[in-house]
Amino acid sequence: MPMNIELMFPVAVAVADFDPPVRDVTHAKVMKYIATEAAKRDVTASPVESVETSFFSGKSVLEDAGLTELKANIIAAGETFLQWFGVPPTPLEIERSWINIFRPGMQEMQHAHEGSVLSGSYYVEAPEHCGDLIFQDPIGERRCHRAFTNTGVKTPQTVTEMSYPPQPGRFIMFESWMQHAVLGNKSGKIRISIAVNLRKKQ
Repeated sequence: MPMNIELMFPVAVAVADFDPPVRDVTHAKVMKYIATEAAKRDVTASPVESVETSFFSGKSVLEDAGLTELKANIIAAGETFLQWFGVPPTPLEIERSWINIFRPGMQEMQHAHEGSVLSGSYYVEAPEHCGDLIFQDPIGERRCHRAFTNTGVKTPQTVTEMSYPPQPGRFIMFESWMQHAVLGNKSGKIRISIAVNLRKKQ
């Protein structure tokens, strides 16, 4: 019997591995920035999460650390991602950027970045077992249905959450409304990422 199976309301995550020259220069600039007095002032323990971050400083780490190569690649990736959705070519800009440092044992609770178009995380230092990025199925009714009917098997069509292990030089991007979390850092080493929010260019 012929049968069509069609996707309804798909949810997408974009994964981009930036070229080695971008990865290397970004790593060097970030490590240099972390040693500055500005970073020591702006990167502090979060009052609500188990992470050290510059989020609450209101500063842009892309600008403060001179991460021009990373910024250009992030914007290009964001504009390409929007076109995948069928959105006409739309110039984007960085609304906000900050650095996150997860020392061993640190993690981040589930949250979203409401108000932006796209959000993402670029990994500078990402040792093995340093904390996966976790997305939960955003359709609550479907999560309950999977649990009740025992149909939440390990396929992309039925899982109730997806995890993405970070890798150095990798950028993971998603729509800003998506709830996400970071698992505990069990690597014994430091995990460093650059987080960004993007919006339509003003």
